[in-house]
Amino acid sequence: MRGAPASLRDEGPAPPPAKALGPIAMLALSFGCIVGSGWVVVLGDWLRACGPWGVVLGMLAGFTVMLANSGAYAELISRFPVAGGEFIFAQRLFGDRIAFFVGWLYTLSLLAVAAFEATALPWVLETLFPAIKGPLLYTALGFPVTLGSLTIGLGGTLLVALLNYRGTHAAAALQTVLSGVFLVLAVVLVTLGFALGSTDHWKPPLLGEGGKPWWLGALWVFATAPMFLNGFQSVAQTVEARARSVTFPRIAASMAAALAVSAAFYCLITLAAASAQPWQSLLDRPMATAAAFEALLPHQALSILVLVTAALSVARVWNGVSIWAARLLLAQARAGFLPPKFAAVDARGGNPTFAVGFVALCTAGGVLLGRGAIIPLVDMASLCLAGNLVLACLAALRARRSREPQAYRTPGGMVTLRYALAGSAVMAGFALLDPLLRRPGRVPVEWLVTGAWIAMGAVFRVLHPGPGGRGRP
Repeated sequence: MRGAPASLRDEGPAPPPAKALGPIAMLALSFGCIVGSGWVVVLGDWLRACGPWGVVLGMLAGFTVMLANSGAYAELISRFPVAGGEFIFAQRLFGDRIAFFVGWLYTLSLLAVAAFEATALPWVLETLFPAIKGPLLYTALGFPVTLGSLTIGLGGTLLVALLNYRGTHAAAALQTVLSGVFLVLAVVLVTLGFALGSTDHWKPPLLGEGGKPWWLGALWVFATAPMFLNGFQSVAQTVEARARSVTFPRIAASMAAALAVSAAFYCLITLAAASAQPWQSLLDRPMATAAAFEALLPHQALSILVLVTAALSVARVWNGVSIWAARLLLAQARAGFLPPKFAAVDARGGNPTFAVGFVALCTAGGVLLGRGAIIPLVDMASLCLAGNLVLACLAALRARRSREPQAYRTPGGMVTLRYALAGSAVMAGFALLDPLLRRPGRVPVEWLVTGAWIAMGAVFRVLHPGPGGRGRP
């Protein structure tokens, strides 16, 4: 491939992680990084923007673009079946320079998501059990940080790191259990919401905020799909650890299935919550999903179940993203862009031990900053993730130009890939401009932090120019 050294075309770097992950584990990893805590904390904003059916239409439209993207990723994974995902795709198809900044920005996004989940879990648990807050220790970014939140966040960080240190198989096993329990609880919530509620509460089904057309709100829901449906591509980071029975068509099917289940959950939980109570009564309620279910059964039983399910969602995404981030650091180190320690792989467990520790350290830093860091973390992650969808589509289109055989080709071929590119470009444009639209008149802090991270990356690029010190374009 143009711009990539011959040594980087080898698709079997040594030593490879142990082959451990079967079809169910791959599906759990795909699904396990998608549905986090957003369905609890943003439901009120969704409904305010466009009404319950506007949310459904926007989410389904976003799902079609993300599904097309999963085809692009499946093609690229089959061509480059090594850890690294978008970083490897960019390196093989666009060269070292672009690959370095893709990996650098993607590292920022994954570390931000891991820190977000580690901070969100104490928040959910404190809502469930107020007594665990404990004494106030200090204030950070305008929010209190309590002993309980630090204990939960740092303890969870240590547990996730230990699971990943033992190897991908142990972490994937946890993903399988958490995903199964989450799906059971989700089915219970949706079923009871429809059974005990009323579709009369959906009226009006489509309504914009402040007199605006409902379709503008639905477009916003569509454009945020990279955030709420992101995570299916985490399989790319663990493809080396797949069992022999996991073929590339199976990997493609696992990503598509994970997206379908996640989109269906978002749509159904929205309609179930809108059935439980008149949806306009939920617009100003914190954690609106829990508020919607609180009156359906005595003692707020369903509201508690919502928060328990949300806690499982957070733990599931946190664990999956930590696996993802460690594997991305491993891939960058293999390419010579990071110190060799990040490429050190434990021979017994097949896990990048130093990378796992680094991810845990960064996650702990987010926990120490507390709840005030949540929104900046989400915004930075969204910006980087949307850009990577565009890059993956461009990489898949370029790979199609070569005459090399491919182990997998997405249904619809070039039409599907071009649709994915067009839809992803719209999503990326919104992710870039949304912070400015929400806070007009000043430079968004997300832009400043991301710009500073890029500047740091430029310095790092000079110090670690890649294979052989060449710093290829």
